[in-house]
Amino acid sequence: MSNWVPLSVRRGIKPPNQIEEGVPQHLAPALEYWVEGIFGYRSSRGMNRDLIHNAALAVRIPVVNGDGSAMMHHLLSQCLQNGDLFLDVIDYLLSTSVGNSGAPHLEQSLSIGGSAWMAARDLGGLRRRVDETAQRSYDVATSPTDQASDELKQAWDRAFSRDPDASDAWDHAIKAVEAALIPIVVPKQDKAQLGHVVGSLRSQGDRWNFILPGVKMDHSVQPLISMLDALWPNPDRHANGTQRKPTLDEAQSAVHLAVSLVQWARGTVLTLRTTQ
Repeated sequence: MSNWVPLSVRRGIKPPNQIEEGVPQHLAPALEYWVEGIFGYRSSRGMNRDLIHNAALAVRIPVVNGDGSAMMHHLLSQCLQNGDLFLDVIDYLLSTSVGNSGAPHLEQSLSIGGSAWMAARDLGGLRRRVDETAQRSYDVATSPTDQASDELKQAWDRAFSRDPDASDAWDHAIKAVEAALIPIVVPKQDKAQLGHVVGSLRSQGDRWNFILPGVKMDHSVQPLISMLDALWPNPDRHANGTQRKPTLDEAQSAVHLAVSLVQWARGTVLTLRTTQ
């Protein structure tokens, strides 16, 4: 989000601006202008009637058949009455090559307008805006081209998209950590899972050195084991009668934890102890 704070807020006259979940009145005209541009309203090439049709079909609303301008205005008139529908249309447009090319301009409006949703060309849709530090950590963690990055991207998408899936997000978070830690801790284990990593660290903890010294100043891996215990298993996969679907807040926290664990695994946070 924009870091600018209104003078009235800095002077204590008004409360701080709040993050906007839907489409508030002050943001609607900017979003309407962006959608018009994506549909070709101000383009010398004319209106993209196919894109308008497809957008309407994607969000399951009818539009009148006619010239492109009439179709677009009919679609937008319904969007302006329903913020969730408006965001769904924008989310769809960002998934197309035409809409994706305009993502930077849209993100500028969303950020300045205080939207809870963000857009970027690499997202392919709207994603829930998160703390800037957490976003940077995710960007760094997914910068290498490997399986852990692929799984983290899927976990992030399932956790922060317009159509989230908490259980699937948690599953991909676990797979990302597995991809990062299995080659380090149990590289020879057949069909290894995160449970094997945890079990090995717990039974052979004296072989490993965790970068943080801990309470006993012995660099025990127990803090790492505790974090892995928090991540694994997904409560939706419990087989002891306590199976339940995780909440979205839980899944988002699991994804944030996975981001940190993957970053650590790629560095020197966990190393074999040298023999004396």
